[in-house]
Amino acid sequence: MTWLIQLVAPFLTNPALFLAGAAAVSIPIIIHLLNKRKFKIVDWAAMEFLLDADKKNRRRIRLENLLLLLLRCLAVLLLALLLGRPFIPTSMAAGLIDAAQFERVVLLDDSLSMQARLGNESAFEIAKKRLTELTRTLADDRSDNSLTLLLTSNPDQPQFNATHLGADSIDEINAAIDKLEPGDGVANIPGAMTHLADYLSNQPANVNRVVYLFTDLRRVDWKTADGSSQSPLEVLKDLSKSTSGCFVIDAGDSEDRNLAVTAIRPEGTLVAGVASRFDVSVTNFGSQEARDVQVKFSAGDALPVQEEIDRIGAGETISRSFTFAFAAEEETQEGTAANVLVPRRVKVELTTARQGEDDRLPPDSAAYYPARLVRGIPVLIVDGDPSAAFGKAESFYLRRALSPQGPVPSGVVVDVVTENELESLTLDKYQVIVLANVYRLGDKTAENLARLEKWTDAGGGLVIMPGDQIDEVSFNDLYYRDGAGPSPLKLEKIQGDETEEKWVNFKVEQANHDVLKIFSGQNNPFLDNVKTFRWWGASVKKEQLGTAVSVPCRFTDVDDSPAFAEKRFGKGRVLAAAFPADADWSNWTSDPSYIVSMQEFVRYMSGDRGDRGLVRVGETLKHPLDLTLFDLDASLEGPKERKANLQAAPEEGTGARGQGTGVKGKESGVRGQESGAAPLTSNPSPITSPTTWLLEYPQTDAQGFYEMKLHRREGGLEPVLFAANVDPVEGDLRRVDLDGMKKELAGTNVQIVAASAAADLAGSGSQTELWWYLLWAAVAVLCGEQVLAWFFGRSR
Repeated sequence: MTWLIQLVAPFLTNPALFLAGAAAVSIPIIIHLLNKRKFKIVDWAAMEFLLDADKKNRRRIRLENLLLLLLRCLAVLLLALLLGRPFIPTSMAAGLIDAAQFERVVLLDDSLSMQARLGNESAFEIAKKRLTELTRTLADDRSDNSLTLLLTSNPDQPQFNATHLGADSIDEINAAIDKLEPGDGVANIPGAMTHLADYLSNQPANVNRVVYLFTDLRRVDWKTADGSSQSPLEVLKDLSKSTSGCFVIDAGDSEDRNLAVTAIRPEGTLVAGVASRFDVSVTNFGSQEARDVQVKFSAGDALPVQEEIDRIGAGETISRSFTFAFAAEEETQEGTAANVLVPRRVKVELTTARQGEDDRLPPDSAAYYPARLVRGIPVLIVDGDPSAAFGKAESFYLRRALSPQGPVPSGVVVDVVTENELESLTLDKYQVIVLANVYRLGDKTAENLARLEKWTDAGGGLVIMPGDQIDEVSFNDLYYRDGAGPSPLKLEKIQGDETEEKWVNFKVEQANHDVLKIFSGQNNPFLDNVKTFRWWGASVKKEQLGTAVSVPCRFTDVDDSPAFAEKRFGKGRVLAAAFPADADWSNWTSDPSYIVSMQEFVRYMSGDRGDRGLVRVGETLKHPLDLTLFDLDASLEGPKERKANLQAAPEEGTGARGQGTGVKGKESGVRGQESGAAPLTSNPSPITSPTTWLLEYPQTDAQGFYEMKLHRREGGLEPVLFAANVDPVEGDLRRVDLDGMKKELAGTNVQIVAASAAADLAGSGSQTELWWYLLWAAVAVLCGEQVLAWFFGRSR
């Protein structure tokens, strides 16, 4: 039987089914023989005349029966051939049937999850090995095959574009495939297939095309994306309609155990010389628990610190905290400008007792954080009532509370300007801006307010403290704007007692608020000690209260007036007080709680800046460049020995000196691209001054640290550190429901095949199948047999 299968296999897709069907040809023969069973002969004189007549017709009836038998056997044989799906190889069909060229289009998943280890090999290594076996088999075939190879990370730039597969080219092609490396980005399978469909639609129609998708079939890659009108399977079905064959090559397995560092979060701004806390989150993406997980925290050149997690349940996320104080060295890199704090590199790594089992995807077991240090949180106070007299300036007490003199640094650096000086400042270097009794914002109030709102929207912390210089009508028109402006409070009129004989206290509504913790607890002395004699009567828009706006503290007056109100504004926040920062309306400035509260205010308002310099792999690096301080050109160094020269450009994307945004000179290490100039994007950025341009670098396709080096005009370099981390979604190695996927693809031109069988697909598409002709032949034979049987029956 084996030799028989081997004999017919070169011309049949399912040789075993054909042989089983061919054996069924014996059924009509057996039925025919059974109908000829013998009877006992009895002589009867009257039958002699009938036998003479029968002898004359016997030959005709025998021929008719044999003809019907042959037709029935032929019908069974044709049905057997249909099951076996015979084909004629293209090389033999040339000149007989319209044979064409065949382009083998391979879409190779090179995302981070393809680095998952399957024993001694990764899924990507297995996919490459099976792909080279497939290409070599195609090269040995006599058919006219060519190869187009696309990567999911960059599907619009083919690695090979309709390159002929033959003995003269296969070694070079497979050598190039062996050199391919998986990236650190996310697999966008539907997007890559859409690019592939666009490619196929623009190719000549006289070439048959067969598509092979090599992937690990992770569940997350085949989910319908938010806002997408089609599921990935629907995209695949549409793609297969324009091909001669479509195969999904499964290079993964069912093992999903994996650990990943999913977040590194500092508690706030990193101040040199001040201890900071880092919270590290570790997630177990597997379906089994992991034990004895070691979390190693490294900062700069300091010795690493290690914490242990005894157990992480399936799907669980656990955090560990590390406290570290960065030294305030001023010049630790050669060529760095004086008084520039060099950023530090923070790295977190995971190890387990069963490293190869509990953690199958090593790349996401490391995470990076760019520690951008400051000597203090940069705060700008805009003084609306400046005075040279001691204690009379609006900013007098606030400035001393934020940055008191003494041997211990407060971690806050304060600049004080008047409202007229605001328009000449670059706001990007500040994390908190305080408007202290500011009536208007200089001569260009509207322009400066727009800059201030844009700065806040980009993540800044704005504090508004109105006093007696404020006109409520102008304030509401400028800052409140019926709830659409930055201020959460609408000012109404000044309340209280000018004689300071009557007062109100604070009534804390949110005792767990980061700023007001000092006032929490029963019988808190600070609540009674802080007395407010005058305040602004204010209100909050009802539709915004509890959603966009919160009131963490009120006064103890009969109107229950807001003392503080907070509002989210884009990526930043605005905190508005109903009293000024000086000592004119309150005794708070003389109370010990004032210093603590004001410093907590600043830390709280700057808390959203902990992600500065953090990006996901694939996102663009952006940095505003003040041309009054820095040269237009900068350099960049990244992981895998990557180097590039950058040039800043305006936000609109057109630069000076006849240049657009771009990377100048040579660049090395960019996967999937030739070395040389590469275009930069021009996405909007938080630029707040016409002299502030934008540096951009989009090619963050590898995780790790990226460092821009800016050239200061007075000499020296200023490094700016970024860190690109992998997307945690890539760590979820759970598989798709293969049975459900195959069921949904039933009846389409798509087949799911194990990677081990990839080389067997070489003949798919390069053959002319005959099942359509056989089907019509079987129908014709069955109809003919029925007609002849009816006709012969009538004549008997």
